[in-house]
Amino acid sequence: MGNTKSSVDAEKSAKKSTTRRKSANTPSTSSSGRQSISSQGNRKPLLTLSQRQIIKYCMDNSKDDLGERIVRRALEKRDDFRQFIDNLTKSQKYENSQYLKQFLQGICDNLTDTDEINRLAEEFGCSHVQFRPNGFKPDFFACTADAVTTECTFLDQAAHPTSETAAAWSMLTAHVFSQVRDGYYAELRRQRKSSNAFRTRVSVDVSTGTDDATSVSSATRRSNSPQDDLAGCENLPIDANHSVCPPPSNQQGSQTNFLAPPTVY
Repeated sequence: MGNTKSSVDAEKSAKKSTTRRKSANTPSTSSSGRQSISSQGNRKPLLTLSQRQIIKYCMDNSKDDLGERIVRRALEKRDDFRQFIDNLTKSQKYENSQYLKQFLQGICDNLTDTDEINRLAEEFGCSHVQFRPNGFKPDFFACTADAVTTECTFLDQAAHPTSETAAAWSMLTAHVFSQVRDGYYAELRRQRKSSNAFRTRVSVDVSTGTDDATSVSSATRRSNSPQDDLAGCENLPIDANHSVCPPPSNQQGSQTNFLAPPTVY
């Protein structure tokens, strides 16, 4: 009995020591731990695990013409978007559809990294500022997001409940295209600021150069004006032979400083 009791006590003490070692090695959930997680950036996934699986399944079923199908679906919703697409060249249409597919593929490859999703979305929005002369409007991002949700939901092919598939794509596109709009407006503001700064610099340079040129040209006109020379000669004495008045005083070696030769009567 004594040996049995001692063995039980030994087992309890061993369990307590093991528990102490585990608690010492287990990371604490103090504020310092939360700070280290937040310092790494916002990497919390947007979607749940099941939603990410649905998105990936749909993208695995997509084909090379996914971008073109999304654009065609968006054309059916807005006539002004159709007009914008018609204003593009054939190569621009192809590049836009391919870029849209690559953009969606990049988003789906980084579903667990929100920071990377935001970066890709902002770049996508920035790239559309160049199409403003062709009639592009930021409102087109909304119809594009709806077209992405509808078209990509069909890619599931009823493998999952339709409501869950549509909800997953709706949640993803709502966040992504919100960041796309932010990137578009940020690039638009940047270009406007740089354009205004350039205009201000040019206007200052031109105004300064105009003042100098005006003063020089006015001085040149005053020195070369024959009326000014004749006006200066009106007050000079005229000899009996009606000789021409002396040259202006601004010429080199001014002759007005010399005495006129004596006149013989």
